[in-house]
Amino acid sequence: MNEALLFLHFVGLMLGAAGGFASAVIMRRALVLPADEAKVVRGLGPILANVSLIGLILMWASGLIMVWSKWGGLESLPDMFWVKAIFIASLTVMTALIHLTYAEIRKGNPAAAARLPKFGPLAGISALLAVLFAVLAFN
Repeated sequence: MNEALLFLHFVGLMLGAAGGFASAVIMRRALVLPADEAKVVRGLGPILANVSLIGLILMWASGLIMVWSKWGGLESLPDMFWVKAIFIASLTVMTALIHLTYAEIRKGNPAAAARLPKFGPLAGISALLAVLFAVLAFN
């Protein structure tokens, strides 16, 4: 069972990373496109944010189950796990802020989009550091 959970955990990681990296690439590309084409490309942002959110939810669910099924609870986790947890919390907050920003944009506040270039990189850095500390915690 733990192997299946770990597989799902990695699938969640892949979805989260794919959504984030694809968003970064296409948003950079949108900067040099004509306005009408850029608008279409920017429309992919919320879709990719949803892909990342699905990945994050999958990681949270599988990770929490593995804490108890493999490690026997929170008290038996290595110290580096708690550093990883800080970055997972940061990633979760950034993901929520990205979704809230897209909701504001849909409600007619295009100025809210100015926040996305800050939240996206912070989410990416949080994800990378979470992976780093996961390796340090469990290897």
